[in-house]
Amino acid sequence: MRNPFLKVQLLIEGRNMRLPLTVIFYNAILAFMMILFMVLNSETFQDGYYYDTLSYIHQFLILSSIQLGSVFVLMPFYVSSLFLGDRENHMMEQFAMIPGVNRQFIQAKIGLVLMNNSLLFISGIPIVGLSCVYTGLSFAKMIRLGLMVLLFSFWSGAVAIFFYSVSGKQMWSFAGTLTAHLVFFIGTIVVIELLRNGSLLATRGISIPEEVSWICLLLLTLNPLASYMGYYGNITGDNELISVYCSHFGIDASGRMFSLLFFKGACLACIVTAVIFLILAVRNFKSESSL
Repeated sequence: MRNPFLKVQLLIEGRNMRLPLTVIFYNAILAFMMILFMVLNSETFQDGYYYDTLSYIHQFLILSSIQLGSVFVLMPFYVSSLFLGDRENHMMEQFAMIPGVNRQFIQAKIGLVLMNNSLLFISGIPIVGLSCVYTGLSFAKMIRLGLMVLLFSFWSGAVAIFFYSVSGKQMWSFAGTLTAHLVFFIGTIVVIELLRNGSLLATRGISIPEEVSWICLLLLTLNPLASYMGYYGNITGDNELISVYCSHFGIDASGRMFSLLFFKGACLACIVTAVIFLILAVRNFKSESSL
């Protein structure tokens, strides 16, 4: 293994009780939800009620959404634990004397993030796969879910690593990570609404200029929720929600080609955004600790 930081961190993680405990609680939540769904389904069958198969699909979506949501919830805490030991032991000051250490250090951290979330996803496959028995979904949907977990792990991990790299104080790093998540998730939607309402006021409610519509669309692709809507549409076959919202600021999203390009573009935007954050983390890495 060429990256010594990754090798050392893998040894540390392998001997740490945090990872197995996380796997246990992670799967306990998924198992609880799955058992709850099974109980509800069995009671419905016993009562003889008609049960819409679409409900099974939504049950699978709930379980998969818990997996995707846990990526964003756990990421700041996990990345904080990766930096805490080195900061407390003042190892970063010593690492800074080695040429190229910033790049290798950041690569090790994002590698650990991807490995950790991949392990959590793989451990939950038996539980989520049981939900596929009810829905009749193919194994390809599970692969797509795994790719979404990796995509969001890469994006969220890169954002968290950037703030924990440029700030030596844990509190400010956590606050910066949380703020960045809110800006991308909620801030982009707020800016879209401001642009839309401002353009309508400028044209006195006649129409939204085409340039404004495309800017709004670009901002929407930066929102990770756009990638999730692509996953949602792939599972349910319904892209009406994103079509209605795009028409809200003057974009016709009813065509199949638009959906194909838009969701692929949203995933690409997540990757590019994550790469930019990682590059900035390497260039602005702060070795001094201010804990």
